[in-house]
Order: sequence, then structure tokens, then C-alpha cells
Amino acid sequence: ENAIESLGALLIAYGTDEAVVIEGNTLAKNYAKTMALVKEILLEPRWDKKEFDLIKQSTLSQIERQKANPNNIAANAYAKLVYGKNHILAYNSMGTEKSVNSISIDDLKQYYTTNISPSIATFHIVGDISKSQVVASLSEINDNWATKDVLFPELPELKSPEKSQVYFYDVPGAKQSVLRFGYPGLAATDAAYYPATIMNYRLGGGGFASQLTQQLREEKGYTYGIGSGFSRSRIKGAFTIGSSVRSNVTFESTLLIKDILDTYGKNYSENDLDVTKGFLIKSTARAFETLESKLNMLNNISNYDFDDDYAKQREAIVKAMTVEEVKNLAGKYLNTNKMIYLVVGDAETQMEKLEGLGFGAPLLLN
Repeated sequence: ENAIESLGALLIAYGTDEAVVIEGNTLAKNYAKTMALVKEILLEPRWDKKEFDLIKQSTLSQIERQKANPNNIAANAYAKLVYGKNHILAYNSMGTEKSVNSISIDDLKQYYTTNISPSIATFHIVGDISKSQVVASLSEINDNWATKDVLFPELPELKSPEKSQVYFYDVPGAKQSVLRFGYPGLAATDAAYYPATIMNYRLGGGGFASQLTQQLREEKGYTYGIGSGFSRSRIKGAFTIGSSVRSNVTFESTLLIKDILDTYGKNYSENDLDVTKGFLIKSTARAFETLESKLNMLNNISNYDFDDDYAKQREAIVKAMTVEEVKNLAGKYLNTNKMIYLVVGDAETQMEKLEGLGFGAPLLLN
């Protein structure tokens, strides 16, 4: 840590649902010295028992705090509903009190030995650095990092609901209700993924340009923010509409969202498409100006097997998109009769009203 700081560099390591990541930045002149520290992190883990115990305690504290946070409750409950109990992504990657307490430092060593391998690793580097400098900086890692066969678990196929169901998680006395509506959607590698994100721009992906924001925030004042989108992952993820609304307009908000979804494709116009194209084409032109955006481009190419010119291809898709195509995509991916409707809020005052959606009595999850 002192060495990183003395270089004016930043290095962090973290895990996601799909990866273990080391990332950072440094001055170009300190690149080689910073990469020497990356090599140490990768190949010479310290396995400090005191630090391990502190991390476990910190994780347990975070898990405890999440239990009282309606947004975390909604995220955890929604994941179980989307993925199903037999899918690893149905569970918070932070774990549970039981699982965290059961993990020993020897378990970490075993994971490191079994799963951390150059055979599944990629390096993405952006900056005023030559290819020869990069190759030289990786030579010791290349020579000393043992390769192993890493086996990934087979994941069950996600199935969309046959019919819509409303679920309710009771937080007695809650002043707000957290909404998570959606279904298992698309993988980032699916051919329809990017066209579907274009379709979603005027629905809930475009901030103040989206209908969900215009109607629920600007016109009704039900919420400070609402959005919709397809999760970006190598495996099939979720299409999700998410918001927090005043408790006393839970049903009204849910009904309005359903109505917007039902009419979105039918009412989609040339003006909607023009607004979408204008934003996406202009944003693409600026999308790769910063080092971070260039790094994101490299991530997309290697993580999702995109072509090197995928940005140009996407620009062509936007330009060629028609109103009729958007209507077809909306009809295919915005079916309100085959969705999960999750509400986290005060069951005593809000749950019964949700029968008015026409999907039967809500199921209480807790």
C-alpha cells in the first residue's frame, strides 16, 4: 500500500458476479513499477490472518446493514425470483452470515490455487505506453504464473414466467415502496441485445428523455427516479424496471408503469426514433474520448467477443433502425402479462390494493 501511494498510483481488487478484477491507474512514467506491484499481488498473496478476520467482520456488518435497507432487500428478493433457487446468481455474492463464518483462510488459498489462472485472464491497458513496454512488463507474470484448467459450473437455463405474478416483501411502516419489475431477458452476446437497448431508450433508458421518468416523476411526482434496462452479462440476465415511490401511490405507480409498457410499442413514433438516434449517434461520437471509455471498449471486445469495430457496427444499427422494428421489439420484450412484479413496502396499507393489477392476490415473501 505504501509503495502504491508513493507512485501516486491506484490499485484495487474486487469480485463481481462474473469476474475477479484488479484495476488501477498510474502515471505513464511509473507504469513498469506499478506493474511490478500487480505481479506481486497476483503471484505473492500475503494470506494475512489478521486482515482476513477484519474483512470477514466487515462483510458480516455489511450483510447485517443490508437487512434493514429496502433497496438491498429488493435486489436480493428480485434475484431469487428471476434466477430461481437453483441458480448461483439467485444469491448475493456477499454471502450470508453462515457462509461467511464458515470460510477459512485455507478455503481462500484453495480457491486461489484452483481458479486464479492465466488461461482465463485478460489484460486491458490504455495509455501512452508502447506494445513493447507492455510485453516487457508482463514477462515475469507470464514466466511465473502457473496455468491450470479452470472448470466453470453449468448454470441452469433461465425461464421466463408463464404468467405475471405480484410479490410483496413487508417492511412495516415503510414510507416508500421499492419496485422491481421484469423477467429473464437477454445476454449481452445475443444478436437482439443492442437493438433491444435502442428500443428501451425512450421507455426508461434515456433519463429525462424516457417516458417512465416523464410520467412518474415529472407529471405525477411519484418518484425522484425510475429507469429500465437489460443487464449486461455473458449469460442471460434480467430486463428490469426499478424505482422507489411514495408508499401511498404504490398501486397507482405500478398501474401506470404497466399502462406505459402496454402502450409503448403501439404509440412509438418517428419523433421517438429521431430523439433516440440523435442521442445515441452523438454519444457514440464522444464515447471513446477518455482513457476509461477506451478501457471499457477493450473490456467489451474481450468479455463478449465483440468485433474490434463493434462501435461502428452499433452506429450502423442505430442509423438503420425503423419505427416498425422498435414496435416489433417492444411487442417481443415488453409483455406485461409475463413479468415478475416485486414490491418492497408496507404490506398492511399497500399489498391488498395490488390485486387491482389483474394478476391475482400478491404473494407475501416474508
